[in-house]
Amino acid sequence: MSRYGKTSRGTFTIEEEFSYELEIEYAYYLDYGDYECPPEADLEVIKVVLNGMEINRFYDDFLGDLVSDQLWEYAQANHNE
Repeated sequence: MSRYGKTSRGTFTIEEEFSYELEIEYAYYLDYGDYECPPEADLEVIKVVLNGMEINRFYDDFLGDLVSDQLWEYAQANHNE
């Protein structure tokens, strides 16, 4: 890890009208690296809420693989520089 890394937090929301609202609170770490350390990024899911009910374990067991690409893209696009 170089000294230039930065962590940002955010919430990724998937809403299906009249059906459900899935909110994923996350922390995204990005370090562009330097001449001593290569670039690295990490994404940690902190909390998952479905229609107001916390479902962290269910997310880990069943949903994580389904939305992981969307979550990574969202976190990268919304990372505070």
